Amino acid sequence: MLYLNYFLHGVGYSILGQAVIKEALAGSWNVEVMAITAISAALGLGRLIALPFAGPLSDKLGRRVSVVIGGLSYAIYLIGLAMAYNAGGGAGYRIAYICAIIGGIANSFLDTGIYPAVAEIIHKAPGVATMGIKFAIAISQMLLPFFLGVTVATTATGATSYNRLFYICGICYLVLMVLIIFFPLPDSDKSKAAEKKEGLIESIRHTKFSAGSIALILIGFTCTGTFQLSL
Repeated sequence: MLYLNYFLHGVGYSILGQAVIKEALAGSWNVEVMAITAISAALGLGRLIALPFAGPLSDKLGRRVSVVIGGLSYAIYLIGLAMAYNAGGGAGYRIAYICAIIGGIANSFLDTGIYPAVAEIIHKAPGVATMGIKFAIAISQMLLPFFLGVTVATTATGATSYNRLFYICGICYLVLMVLIIFFPLPDSDKSKAAEKKEGLIESIRHTKFSAGSIALILIGFTCTGTFQLSL
């Protein structure tokens, strides 16, 4: 079930890099196709915003909370893109930009929730567990052209629309989050259950950023942005 989140993530994070999607969105908003790259870059911005506090939240409140926040944010991002397409003009472009930032935030929360969760569940082979995440993403990206082909539609004005894919993926995320609420996940502080836990706010307040941690955050931002802009 956790891997299914990343199967959908492979679609959601690659979709804005597809030429047909860029053309459809640009046509709806009456902008140049290159303007859509700013929406793609907003995914990296959202990831950068969430990285400093997504990890402490996952450690203190549990993997489930982090995964649910990530999944719900992804649903907002995907369904929001469909609504932005229908809005048209400048309003649609602004809605899409905000939704893309939320999508980047979703990515950070999924990473800080699912990566440690699968490693804790399959604790005897954590490397294999995390490789399964990459495998799920690769499979969804390989199938993306097929998904685009079966969800393409023509609006009443004759424009090309891929809103079906946005809605389907967004609804799938909502269903997954309902299941995740009842799905057993490891307690991140199980070994310290008898100890007094430091509050989330205190944990964030006491977080120290070394040169290495700042470099990792910047790598996470630049890698995401480069990936999106190079598609």
